[in-house]
This record gives sequence, C-alpha cells and structure tokens, in this order.
Amino acid sequence: MWRMQRRGLSAWSWMWLWLWFMAAILGSASSGGHTASPISSSTASPSLPQITPQDFHFTKPLYNVSISENSIGKTYVIPENRMGIQLSKVLGSGDIKYRIISGDRDKFFKAEERTVGDFCFLLIRTRTGNVDVLNRERKDRYVLEVRATTNWKDVRNKQTPLETETTVVVTVLDTNDLNPLFFPTEYKETVTEDTPLHKSIVRVAAEDADLGRNGEIYYSFAEETEQFAVHPVSGVITLTRPLRYAERAIHELVVFAEDRGTLFRGVGKNRASTARVTIRVQQVNLYAPEIYVNHLPDVVENSNADVYAIVRVVDRDEGIHGQIASLDIVGGDPNGHFRIRPGQRPGEYSIEILHLLDRETARQGYNLSLRAIDKGTPQRFSHKIVPVHLTDVNDNAPVFSREVYDVSVPETAPVNTPVIKLKVTDADEGKNALVSLEIVGGNEGGEFYVNADTGMLYTAVTLDAETKALYTLTVSAVDQGNTGTRKQSSAKVKINVIDANDNDPTFDEGEMTVEMDENKPAGTTVVKVTARDKDSGENAYISYSIDNIDGVPFEIDPFTGVIKLKQLIDYETMKRDYVLAVRASDWGLPYRRQTEMQLRIKIRDVNDNRPQFEKIDCLVRVPRYVPIGSEIITVSAIDLDAGNMIHYRLESSNEDTCFSLDASSGVLSVICDLTDVSVNDIYVNVTATDGTHFADVNVIHVQLINAKRSPVAQGKILDNDTAARCTDTGVARRLAEAIASAKKNDQPSQDDNQSLTPRRYGGNVHAPEFIDFPNEIKVNESLKLGTTLVKIRAKDRDLDYNGKLVYGISSGDRDSVFGIDQETGDINVIGYLDRERESEYFLNISVYDLGKPQKSASRMLPITVLDVNDNAPKFEKPLASFKISENAINGTQVFRANATDADLGENARVSYALVTETKDFKVDPLSGVLSVFGKLDRERQEIYELKIRASDNGGHSGDLPSLYSDALVRVTVDDINDNPPKFALSSYSVKIREDVPVWCVV
Repeated sequence: MWRMQRRGLSAWSWMWLWLWFMAAILGSASSGGHTASPISSSTASPSLPQITPQDFHFTKPLYNVSISENSIGKTYVIPENRMGIQLSKVLGSGDIKYRIISGDRDKFFKAEERTVGDFCFLLIRTRTGNVDVLNRERKDRYVLEVRATTNWKDVRNKQTPLETETTVVVTVLDTNDLNPLFFPTEYKETVTEDTPLHKSIVRVAAEDADLGRNGEIYYSFAEETEQFAVHPVSGVITLTRPLRYAERAIHELVVFAEDRGTLFRGVGKNRASTARVTIRVQQVNLYAPEIYVNHLPDVVENSNADVYAIVRVVDRDEGIHGQIASLDIVGGDPNGHFRIRPGQRPGEYSIEILHLLDRETARQGYNLSLRAIDKGTPQRFSHKIVPVHLTDVNDNAPVFSREVYDVSVPETAPVNTPVIKLKVTDADEGKNALVSLEIVGGNEGGEFYVNADTGMLYTAVTLDAETKALYTLTVSAVDQGNTGTRKQSSAKVKINVIDANDNDPTFDEGEMTVEMDENKPAGTTVVKVTARDKDSGENAYISYSIDNIDGVPFEIDPFTGVIKLKQLIDYETMKRDYVLAVRASDWGLPYRRQTEMQLRIKIRDVNDNRPQFEKIDCLVRVPRYVPIGSEIITVSAIDLDAGNMIHYRLESSNEDTCFSLDASSGVLSVICDLTDVSVNDIYVNVTATDGTHFADVNVIHVQLINAKRSPVAQGKILDNDTAARCTDTGVARRLAEAIASAKKNDQPSQDDNQSLTPRRYGGNVHAPEFIDFPNEIKVNESLKLGTTLVKIRAKDRDLDYNGKLVYGISSGDRDSVFGIDQETGDINVIGYLDRERESEYFLNISVYDLGKPQKSASRMLPITVLDVNDNAPKFEKPLASFKISENAINGTQVFRANATDADLGENARVSYALVTETKDFKVDPLSGVLSVFGKLDRERQEIYELKIRASDNGGHSGDLPSLYSDALVRVTVDDINDNPPKFALSSYSVKIREDVPVWCVV
C-alpha cells in the first residue's frame, strides 16, 4: 500500500519531502539538537585554510539506488544511503554541479544537486519528455558514472576547479505491469477412458515477466467442474472423476492464469489470461472377452463325433471394443485334431473334431487352450482351458514284452516251480486293460500252467528231458473288455528242459557169457560191452571199468568198453571160468550214476600138450621061456590136456616081430618064441600120441634071460626077476598138481558172489525230512524284491541221488510273490507284497529227493504280511467350495473333511490340521470339522483358500515316515451391510494461501 500511495504524489512534492527529511536528520546531527532551516546556507568564514583536491570527494565511491519501472519523468531514485559531498569549512558552499558522464546511453536519468546544510546531495531522477520509459523486463540495472565539479576561491579570490567521481548502480524495480501469457493458448489432449484417477493429463503453462509476487501465477478453471482439477501453481490438470466415453466424449475447459500481484490487490479477473483446453476421451478396451464353454458328452475315441463343445464369447465393452476378432486354439492340440468354427450368431463358436481321436496317444486327454481376442485398442484377450476327456474303447490288444521268450528249467524242478513271468501290457484302460493269460498251444501233456492274473508260468508235472527237451508254448493274452470287443494276442515261450543226471547208464545186455580158447596172447579182445545213457551232454558220457579187477587176467578200455586179455591163459593151470562185474559210469554232477553187468568168460581147453610117459628108460628082464602072449610091461603116458585119448604104438625095435603094443592100454606083450631069439637084448621104441602130438620115444630095454621055467599063468611074468626097472618122469605128480590147481581156481571167488551195484549201494529207502521247519513267518509288505525270508532245511539218509534234495512251493502262492531256490531252499520275494491286497499266505513247501522212485515230504508254512505305512490318507472330497455369511458366529461348522487310510492300526489313524495360516478358521484334529474360529469380516478378507491336511500316525516304527494328503477348501464370505461410510482420516489439516483462486482443489 505504501508503494501504491507513493505513486499518487507528484515528483517534486516527493523530492522536497525527502530533502526535508534528510535535512532534518543532518541538521540535528550538526547543531547538537538545534534545528536549522533546511534551505538556509552556511556563512563562509572570513579566512579559509588552504585546500587540496583530495578534500573534494563523495562520501562513497559507489552507491546503490532503486527506481520502479515505468516511472514518469522527474521520478527520483531511492538511495540506500545519502549520496553527495560533505561540505567542509574550508570548502564552504561552493557551487557544486553533478553530471552523469556514462552508463545512461538511453538518457533516462538526470543528476541534480541540492545543498542542505553542509551536505550537497546528489539527486538522480528520470528525465521528462522521453518517449520510452524504464522497463525492468528489458533492462533491470544501470551503472551510472557521476562526476561532481566546483570552483574554489581562496582568500585572494582566486578560483581553483575541483572535480570528483562516483558510481551509482541503479536497480530498476519491478511493477506488476505485465499480465500472464499462455503459450500456447490452446491445449488438446486425448486420454483413454480408463485413465486412473489423479493421473496428470496435461500441464498448462503461462509466463509473467514480472518479479516476485507479480510474476507468480495461479491457475484456475473459469467454470466449476468436478471432473478435473488444476494445480494452482504447476498448472497440471488431473483427473478427479472416472471418465465415461459413453457419457461425454469431449471436455472443454477454460483455464485462467493470474499473477499474485493482481489477486493481492483485488483487481479481479480482468487481468487474467485464458487458455482453452480440449480433452478428448478415447474409448478403450476395458474388458477382456469372456469365454463360456458348453461341453457335450465325453468323446469316445475313434468315434465319428464332429462337435465336441459349443463356445460362447462375450465382451462387456461397447462398439468395436466389444466385438470379437477371433477365437483360436493356441495350445493343447499339437497334432491339430481340433479346430474352431464360427457359429451363425456373433460370439458363438463350436469346437470341431477333425480326426479320429486315440486315447492311447493322449492318455490324459487334451487340455485345449482357447484364446479369444477382441477388436478393441489395445486388443484384449483371454484364455480358457477346455479339457477333453476321451472315453476308452477296447481298440488295443494286449502286448507281450517279447514275441518269443526263451527260458530254461531243469528237469529236476519240482511241480509248481516258477519258470518265467510274462509281462503283458494293454494300452487301454479300466477293464479293457485287464488281461487274462492262458496256454493255448504246445502244452498237450499239461506240463505247464500259467497264473492268469499274474502271468507267472509254472511247471505242472515233473519234467523229463529225455522224453521231451524243448517245449514251445503258445500263451494267449485276452483283455476283459465287453463281449464282442475283446482283443487277444499271443507269444511263444520256448522252454528248454535242462538235462539233469537222472538216468543210470544201461547195458545192452544185463548178463553175458562168452567163451575163449586158452593160450590167447595178451591184448587179445575178448568182448565189447556197450552201455547207453538217456541223459545228454556229460550226463550221457560213459566210462567203463571192471569192479572185481583184482586177480583176473582181463582189462577194459574205459571209453570203448572193449575187454582184453592182460596175459596168456592156460586152461590147465589157471582158472577156467571168470565172472566179471563190468561197471558203466556217466560223467554227471554232482554225483555219477553207474550200473553193472555180469560178464562170464569161460576158457576153452585146446590141445596144447604132448603126451608124456610116466616112466622111461625101463629095463625089463624077460625069461626066454615066457609063453607067447605074455605081458611083460605096461607103458603109461599122461596128457595134461583135458579129455584127450592117448594111443600107443611101437616105433621100431631090433626084433620087431617078437613084441606087440596094445594101442589103448600100452601093454607090451610077447608074440614070438623068445627061445628062438638070437640076441639077448632087445630095444623096443614105444611112443604115445593124443592124435595130434606124439610123446618122445620111450626106449624099453628087454633083456632076455635064461631062467628056469616056472609054472606061470600064460601071459604073465611069473617072478620078480622079470620086473621092470624104470625112471619116473614126475609127470603124474605134475598132473595131480595141475588138477588140484585147476580145481582150486574154479572155485567161485568172493567177488563173483557179490551183488551188483544197485543192490550193493542200496535203493531209495528214505523220504526227506525237514529240519527246524519254521512255524510262521512275519514279513513287512515293504520288502524289496530278492529278499530272502527263510532258509528251509531238510535231510535224506540215502546216498547219492537218492539223498539229493530239491525244494518247491506246491501251492498257496496265488499272487506269484514267493519263490524258493530248489537247490538251497531259500524262500525269496519275487513279487511285490501288498498287505492291502493279501495279508496272509499259506505256502505248501515240498522237498523231493532225486531217487527212483522219488520220495517227498511237505509242510505248510504260514506267512503273515505286516502293514507298513505305504498309503496316504485319501479325502472323499479333495476339492470343496462353500459360502458363509460374514456374521457367522464362532464355532459355525463349514465343512467336515473325511479321509480314510488303507493301512492298519496307527498307520491308518488319521488326524487333521489346517495348513493355511489363518486366525479365522480351525479344524478339529480328530473329526476333521472345519469351523469358524474368529470374527469374519468380508471387508478384511473375502475369499479363503484353506488347505486341510490329513496325516496318518505312521512313521513311529521307523519303516516309512508319516504320510499325508491335502484337500483344498474355498470359503467365500458373503457380505452383509455392517459398515457405515467412513472417512479415511478423522480430521484433515491443510495449509492454503489466502489468495488462491476459487474452485482450487484443496
């Protein structure tokens, strides 16, 4: 207000007022309180001292002054301090002139001097008559150089010119002489109708070249609006209400710009500048399309169905934004089995099936991902998953893991021995995938059977590799689909029956008798025996031996069975009848099987000995008078061969006509009258023959003597004088010894009388016996395959194969989960145990020996399958959704979770817990009841996704940990009108300038 009143005074009145004020101050200071006239001049002293130019100067070398712009002529600047020259007594009141010598190119200023008391003031004012005025916006500062000049007179009245200079800095002060100016004056902006509240839309800007408050601008709307707000200082226009394109598409706003100087002085809107703001509302795509699917019944695979589902797509936008550009399948159909076909009405589509669907190639069905795109800008889209479940048809036959199986089984395998487990799969599901197996070929003798459910192939009888070593079974697998749709496939199972050494060798002849001549040389073949073995391989290789080899002159080739002489056999001195125990042994393991035959070898005598005279060199004294026909001596020859007849004959003598020899008896008789014989000594050569061989000539010396005739019987030698004297050859003794030896050798030996092998080693007398057979076995159902449960032990008091034992499970294993090692008796787990399927088995354990006839023993073995915690609890409803009012009281039941566990005992005891962290619900650990626990408030939380966990009590025994499963319960809290309107704050405190324009958003 001071500045405004100042502008109402004339320039001269103001100047004199200021001078009067300054003079009053200066006069009081110099007179000690006596006021002097501000206009009067001092009286010069009659005598002045000498003065120098340095005594003439301004009080300051630089002065700061100010003046308002647009000032009229003769407007004086306002100094911060007094400007001028102090008048001394020496200087007196000389005539001082001030002049601006530089800095005022536009000639705006003029310097004046006024002396008040002892001070000559420097006054600077605006000139008059100037067309132009000061303009701060053009130039706000002038630096003026002012020079002061005077003439000083001394006592002699001599004038001395003096001058001095100072600098005056003139600051041009601002006045509110300019209105705010918009640039540009029109604003156009396009915003989308989904622009969020309080978002900046456009900033209007005006400029005012004035300073300070005069240059500060306030922005305001010309008309009140609740749709927008403009910031009074920044000019930013923001959105305060949601835009609706359908209600208003263009908003026209007029914005005022006023400086604060105008507002402060209350001038009003006449000094305001205006700008026009046009805001166009652009319709936007607010909503994404919504997809609704009307499913048709499940698709049966391989059916000729064309349409799977009807799809309706809606968009809540209007105009083009609400139109659907496309609906496509963007996922879940990699092979292009489906397509989308537009319907007759907008937004309707159908999902069509292009090709026959095969459930087996898409076991989980299809999850078609649909994407709907609208025509809005920007385009919005949405997705929806459309599950396609395929109903199975029985279009797949069971498939064996192999077309041909090769397996071996020993022929000693007991009945019900597992041979092989046939693995069969069926790509269908449900009962169409349930497979039953059956042997349909190659099992004419019923040697095998198959468990129709488990696929385990067993022996049904005792096998015999000698009867049949290879079986080719045809096993058929038939699924359990509806009659008329069942599928079948088959596989070949080649079973090689491995030969076991279960057959004794057998000789072609059990007993044999052969004859041979004596005197055969060593190495002579007597006979070849042959044995055969029905087994194969090494079990059929045969070695031969003679069991009673001691004392017999025979040997046998172990490979060919040829029996030969070890030495020459003499019928007369050796044994004439041999009984050999010939043994045939195979090469089988672990025991050899053997058998024996009886071979009788009889030695035939051959004529291999010459007759030998018992006595030789005989001297017979014969009287001459012996009559004709008298027997003078009997010669005797012995043949060691058996049965040979000896004949005697005379070879020669010197008197061949006097004697005769009986060929049979060997009696030598007189056949002539000896008295007529001229010689006294007659030599008779006698020999003996067995028809082949001749004895050496035996010379009988007959000495004729002349003796008295004595009465004798005709043909007899009458006295001892005629007795013969001979040399004994010992042949009779040797014959007696040979006869005695032969008689001794022909006696049966101990070996000849012993029994043959089977009776000697004993038959299969004893049946097997179990040792420490277990009463019961308890096993966990979690046992791994191959685990040994128990070792069955048995014994048999027989020897060799008669005591060799094999083990088998005769019955009771209906699930094919157990196996027994036929050699060791170890019972092993060969299939997965499941107590929930079968909790107890009664196995009939049998043990067999390998004797003939085969003997066996059986015992029943109970096996109890113990429960382990291998089943998690299962909820009846794993997913549930409920609604509840937010005013539900504490304890209100929402849902009862019911879960069951297939295990037993503690493993099946289920407890419930709420996994989701919340203080508003709880679940009873025993009953599973979900109930309200706290106070619900929809405004605090509307939807609860609660996870309820059902856990069993397993894991305490250390076998398997506790198992659990989860159910998801979605609880939606329904709203009730329980909340009054409420301010965000209970009180608001805002600072605002007093001069802000109306309708300014606070």
